[in-house]
Amino acid sequence: MKRIIYPLFLMATMLPTTVLAQQVQPTCTDSSRACMIAAATAYLDSIVAHDASKVPFAPNIRRTEQGRVTAEGEAQIRELQKMQPDMAGRTNTRFFVDEPKHEVIAYTLLKVTGTKADASRKTFSDHFAAKRKKPSTVHLAERFRVEKGLITEIEAIFEVQIGTMDGTSGWAD
Repeated sequence: MKRIIYPLFLMATMLPTTVLAQQVQPTCTDSSRACMIAAATAYLDSIVAHDASKVPFAPNIRRTEQGRVTAEGEAQIRELQKMQPDMAGRTNTRFFVDEPKHEVIAYTLLKVTGTKADASRKTFSDHFAAKRKKPSTVHLAERFRVEKGLITEIEAIFEVQIGTMDGTSGWAD
């Protein structure tokens, strides 16, 4: 199977500049493993649902992807989540937590359907339409810095496996 990387950093310049942020209060504010995983899980769920309305972002959050800054600020990241492609869920999610550094790393597989249920919704896939009309598995690694329950940094590295939603990581769940 052919693997192709689709950088989303190209899309950041296409977002509206006057988007209002929506501060979500975290469900916990400590530096525990459970608290950091809860914040990271909310973000991963927002990718699949393309709805970040329940994610506890810090107002000054920064996201990097494939080594480049793709979004800065809560409002911009919330808008980016709306543009995620249609997905059938995620699998094989594993978390590694460094409590003293307030960091959690998540590895997961995203099942991209290759279809678009709402034709009027703008997605990242629109720009890669010829290649994204096939199902795919996104092998995703994300590092989150979580301060007092709020996500302050996201660092993403990913690979897209075109042609199947059943890609595997080779690691146990």
